[in-house]
Amino acid sequence: MSAPNRRSWIALLLAVSLVVGTLVVGGAVGQEDADTTTDAPDQDSAFIRVAHVSPDAPPVDVYVDGEQILADVPFGAVSDYAEFPADTYNVTITPAGDNETVVFEGNLTLEARSVSTLFASGEVSENATQPFEPVLFEDDAFQPAENESAVSVAHMSPDAPTVDVTANNGSVVLAQNLSYQNASEYVTVPAGNHTVEIRPASPGANATPVFTANVTLENETAYSAIAVGYIEANETAGQQPFNVTLVEDATMTVNLPGEETEAPPTETETPTNVTETEEPMTETETETPTATETEAATETEEPVTETEA
Repeated sequence: MSAPNRRSWIALLLAVSLVVGTLVVGGAVGQEDADTTTDAPDQDSAFIRVAHVSPDAPPVDVYVDGEQILADVPFGAVSDYAEFPADTYNVTITPAGDNETVVFEGNLTLEARSVSTLFASGEVSENATQPFEPVLFEDDAFQPAENESAVSVAHMSPDAPTVDVTANNGSVVLAQNLSYQNASEYVTVPAGNHTVEIRPASPGANATPVFTANVTLENETAYSAIAVGYIEANETAGQQPFNVTLVEDATMTVNLPGEETEAPPTETETPTNVTETEEPMTETETETPTATETEAATETEEPVTETEA
C-alpha cells in the first residue's frame, strides 16, 4: 500500500455542512460547547487545530503572523478548531514562555472551507534523527451512518517503523503499511468498544501486535487515532513513551444528486469547538493510557509540509 493520504475536499461540487463534536478524553469533554449553536461563517473561512506530537519537545507557544494563538501546549495536547480567513499565514513555534528561541518558522496556506490539523511533529533535541516539521492533514471524514464510527490513523512516532494497525484481533484493518508522518484514509467500524493493535508491517497485516489500546467509539462520529512518543523512550532524558491519542474529528455530510432535502445547505456550519483567534486558544490535553510530559528544544527553519491526496 502506498503512503496513505486524505481525500481532498469536494465542497465546490457538492453541498456540504460540517458537524463536529468535542475532543475525546475517554469520554466527551467540553459538553457545553458541543450544545451551542453559532452563526454560519464566511464561505472563505478555514478551520485549523494544532496537535503537539514532538516527543522530546517542551510545551510550546504558537504564533500566527506574530500574534500568539496557543500558549503552553504540552506534548499530546490537541487544541480546539479555530476559524481563520482562507489565506497564507506565517506560523512560528517556540518553547512556552520563550519567544526568543524559535523551533519552527514557515508559511502555511489555508484553503477556503478546509478543516485541518497541524501536527507539530519530529524532534528538537541535539541528537534528533527526525527534523522538527509541522505536517498538515485535512480532517475530511464523511459523517458515519447510525451505529457506525470512522477512524483514521496518524503515524507520528519518530522512531517507530512502518506499521499495520488493526482492531478486534486483526479482523479489521484500520491502516496498512503506514509510515512516519502519514495518515490513513478513514475506515468505518461499528460504534462501541474496540481493542486497537499496532503491528510491524507485514503483507497480511497479521504480525504479532507490539502495542494495544482499548478505545470507545461513539455513534456517527469520526476520530483520528494518533500514534505518538518513542518506541524506545529514554524517559530520564525527557523522552515520551509510545502511546495512542484519540481525538474526535470534524465531519461533513453531503447531499448527493437526486436526494431531496427541505433546505439544501449552502454554507459551512461552524464547528462547535471553535475558539476565537483574538486571544490565545485554549488547548485541550488529551488523556491516553499513560500520562506524558516533555523537555528540550532547538532552532530550525523549514516550510510547513502539507500532505494531500
